Amino acid sequence: MIKQRWLVVSLVVTILGVSSCAGGEPVQTSAVPDLRPVVDQSPYWCEFISHESFRRVAGDARSYTDRKDGPWRDDGGCVVEGGGNGDPAAVWWSRIDDSAKRLELAHENWDEFRPTALPAELGEGFAVYAGNDMLGGRPYFVISRFSCGGEKPWIGMDLKKVAKGRDAIKDLTELMRVAQRRYGVLHDCVPGPV
Repeated sequence: MIKQRWLVVSLVVTILGVSSCAGGEPVQTSAVPDLRPVVDQSPYWCEFISHESFRRVAGDARSYTDRKDGPWRDDGGCVVEGGGNGDPAAVWWSRIDDSAKRLELAHENWDEFRPTALPAELGEGFAVYAGNDMLGGRPYFVISRFSCGGEKPWIGMDLKKVAKGRDAIKDLTELMRVAQRRYGVLHDCVPGPV
């Protein structure tokens, strides 16, 4: 019995030692999820994702950076990267694409997962959890087509993880609310429904 216990303890110590030497930054999570609401608080990754809100929603306090693609005047894409665990989030947006066609394409790709419509004040769009390896391992997705300053832009975001105990659809909806507010600040307009 003592030998078995010693063997188990040795195995656990070995596993912990190997995993701590494996590199990468440790995930800073607690056993209890942070259930505070999503907030519109700087700083932001990709201009739209509040660091603090991401930490609450994903339960992940590692250091990340963002990598933007596109001109960022009229459209762009951006990936939150680093932390040694793949890319945990991404954002795409445009004010020059046909937002109705973009939303239609999103429905074609995600409708099989029964998306939840966003509240009317956020325009047309949905939040969904795909439960598989969509978009490079980021199965939580939200998209919205809205109006702002006479234009009809769209924003799409996806996340790799939502912490256990949180309401993923509610969090995605609130992250979109923050993203639209940020869009309004960046483009000097007031977001509203289409």
